[in-house]
Amino acid sequence: MDTAMIDAHLENIDRRLTNLERILPTLATKEELKALATKEELRLAIEPLATKTELREEGERVRQHVTMLIEHQDDKIQRLIDYVQSLRPGRSGE
Repeated sequence: MDTAMIDAHLENIDRRLTNLERILPTLATKEELKALATKEELRLAIEPLATKTELREEGERVRQHVTMLIEHQDDKIQRLIDYVQSLRPGRSGE
């Protein structure tokens, strides 16, 4: 290897080391990691949460219920329209 190649490798190593020195202080220590939840604790924490399937099923039930409510409101509005129209002069029992 010639001097130019060695210099290039050393510059590359120096640049990588500088990047590492910049990132290293931001990483957590072993002691800091001990305060975090373990995989088992996380598994137990999410166990009671709904699954994707359960959420989809509940979403479908809600959609059906809202559709029923909207249809019911439509019926009420139509009856109100019919009543108001029956009160207007010249529209007796059309």
